[in-house]
Amino acid sequence: MKAKIFSCERCIGSTELHVGDESMGGLYGDFLPTDAYYKYVQKAVWKFWSAGKPDYDQWEALKLSVQLENGYFLFAAGGFTIHDVKEVLDEAKRIDIAGVDRHVLEDFFLEKEPRPFLEEPWEPVSIEEKLAYEKEVKKEVGVYRSFFGFYSLWPNEHDLVGFELSALGFDQRSHDVLFVTRKEDDSREFAVVHLTWKGSKEVKGFPQVEFYKSLEEFRNTYTS
Repeated sequence: MKAKIFSCERCIGSTELHVGDESMGGLYGDFLPTDAYYKYVQKAVWKFWSAGKPDYDQWEALKLSVQLENGYFLFAAGGFTIHDVKEVLDEAKRIDIAGVDRHVLEDFFLEKEPRPFLEEPWEPVSIEEKLAYEKEVKKEVGVYRSFFGFYSLWPNEHDLVGFELSALGFDQRSHDVLFVTRKEDDSREFAVVHLTWKGSKEVKGFPQVEFYKSLEEFRNTYTS
């Protein structure tokens, strides 16, 4: 399946993704850079691969995102890796993705006719919307983000504290936002959040959230 690769809000390339190690949720494809990649990202990638001890904080700062042609933003537990080494510029560049959810492989890659992941009134988010929703939910929940998840700065913790979140779609009627949710030892994998757009920590009980154990459960049970 075709996909676009982003660093923050910039589209830095495209690819045709294929299933690699299915058991590990692995995807891979040739990476076709845009001008923005060469201008803003390539030197950081070169520096990462040339370092004796890779700086993973620097890599995280690239804020890489991958959006499938059906609009689905991949949540990859093992991360995204761009292979581009300065000393071998004539080699094809490649992207590897690890830890993709099983339902993504089954619904979008292994089926002969991949199904859309959202139906009206839901729509996929753009990269700008994705980043805005993720930023706002952190403010309203009152957390800071670390590599391991969301942690509260306040004594009254919201139900979303401790989860990694990735925005997927929004409801045109209610403006609810669908997020992928990941937290160790928690089986809830998706959440619909009604953001208030307060821009700061909300009172207890807000923003409202409804959890789902799977995308299929969300499709079958969500009501606005």
